[in-house]
Amino acid sequence: MNVKTLLSLCALTATLAACGGDIELSPSNTTVDNRVITNDGTPAADVNPCAQYGATQGTFSSASGNCSYSSSFVSDTNPLTENLLIPALANNGIHIFEDSLWVGNDVDLNAANAGVAVPQAGQGPKLTIEAGTRIAFAAPDTYLRIARGSQLIADGTAAAPIILSAIGDLIDGTATPADRGLWGGIQINGNGVTNKCTDDQRAALGSTSTPHNCHVTAEGRPSTYGGTNNTESSGTLRYLVIKHAGFEVVDGDELNGLTLNAVGSGTTIEFVQTYTTLDDGFEMFGGAVNLKNIVAVNAGDDSIDYSEGYAGNIQFALVVHSAGSNRCIEGDNTGGGRADNLEPLTKLRISNLTCITSNVDEGAGGVLNAPTSKGDSEGPLFREGAYFELYNSIITSNADGMASNECIEVADSEGPETSDAANNGISTIKSTFVACTETIKMSNHANSTAFADSSALADWVINDMENTDNVALDDTIAGDLPATIIIGLADSDTAYITAAAFTNGNSGAINIPVYDVSTLEDMPADANTTVITVNTPPVEGASGSSSFFEQVDFIGAVSADNDWVSGWTVGL
Repeated sequence: MNVKTLLSLCALTATLAACGGDIELSPSNTTVDNRVITNDGTPAADVNPCAQYGATQGTFSSASGNCSYSSSFVSDTNPLTENLLIPALANNGIHIFEDSLWVGNDVDLNAANAGVAVPQAGQGPKLTIEAGTRIAFAAPDTYLRIARGSQLIADGTAAAPIILSAIGDLIDGTATPADRGLWGGIQINGNGVTNKCTDDQRAALGSTSTPHNCHVTAEGRPSTYGGTNNTESSGTLRYLVIKHAGFEVVDGDELNGLTLNAVGSGTTIEFVQTYTTLDDGFEMFGGAVNLKNIVAVNAGDDSIDYSEGYAGNIQFALVVHSAGSNRCIEGDNTGGGRADNLEPLTKLRISNLTCITSNVDEGAGGVLNAPTSKGDSEGPLFREGAYFELYNSIITSNADGMASNECIEVADSEGPETSDAANNGISTIKSTFVACTETIKMSNHANSTAFADSSALADWVINDMENTDNVALDDTIAGDLPATIIIGLADSDTAYITAAAFTNGNSGAINIPVYDVSTLEDMPADANTTVITVNTPPVEGASGSSSFFEQVDFIGAVSADNDWVSGWTVGL
């Protein structure tokens, strides 16, 4: 069955109970290329269409129609210091990078102390990638990195998405769903706020060239992020597909599909997909970047990961575990060994998530089903002092009987901060449907002052006066849980999950009113406008008060009237 059918419900028929729950991923190299290229035909022999800065240009092959770029054009030791345009090539031509594509000079602590200016928003070079462009990287440790102050403008369209992948996929056509980590992915370093720096390090130094002393070393090859500007723009990413990415230096030091290091809210990220990544699909380390209309399919680790003082918003997120994946969301304020209450605190506000787990455990699933060493397939986990707001969402499993590992988990890893925030109304869940055999789990409850066990956490999710209109179905009450809610295409290929489509195993109606997230007032900033205050309950205003969230009439990521995934994504 096609993965897109995961968005269908058995409510299309008289009951949910008779549905089947198998799932297959489409081969990664079968993407329909519906791009419109206006410069048809092979370029004349004396015309080189490859990217160029100054007198330096890529090498064009008239036989293949591809452009290639050696390390003398760009690499991690030879970063771009000028603006560069990568054009869409005729006849589906591909840009092949033999080394990393690093944009902008990195300024670390030593360089800053020596008087090198830390580039701020737009002061560094800009990389522009045209709609419809396809780029292939040569090796697992090669990747696209944007330095602080530089920008990436990758503005595709639904008809002409930008695709970044590996030679094994775009050139050889041999990549499978099991082929994660064929190249490193995209890493953007920003000047935003992170709790990896102290207040003293973020304090203004009175210098326009070195405005602060916050310099955090990123994962992957050494580069630097962090600062004081949570509203900075690192560019625009729109209709962008990142395939077969990720690289592990050592455990805990990895590149993801899209890594956002202290990236500011002035950055636009919408209609972006990660597919078959070695580590996380999307990871935010600090900053306040917002994401809208994102897709993560077949992530080897977490599909969405946030930590280090991240304070941002996500709306419309489709997460599908094909087989071996870890968590739909993983939230941490800090990492292991660091106090859970370090400030600035961390909070994700997310609406319209569809999280489809697989019930596949770590290392299981078979070679072609892409097993992972990162953990079991699970729903969201909030721990290490992370705060969260979850609205209008669906969390379930594609396994038979909706068999699952935990579909919502809260863990007080080293202290009570995570559960205390929930108990005090700082974290909340509203208008969310959970249908799994293991719906809700409280871990490390010995550290909790709020929830003694999983039953107490479940009571908070379902019955707390602040958590309205949530429904959780599991296998503890006969008839409550359907055999599975996921089916193959029946009568319609746009029969997506909607709030009106739910029934339980006995065909009893389940009504989940939609929460108007457009009433949410923006998370406030402190007096110096750099650190977002997240340790207060959400504040509601009039409809339309939010500068980010749209009012919707459905729960989950996609609806029949808002089918934003068709035509440009892969593996669905």
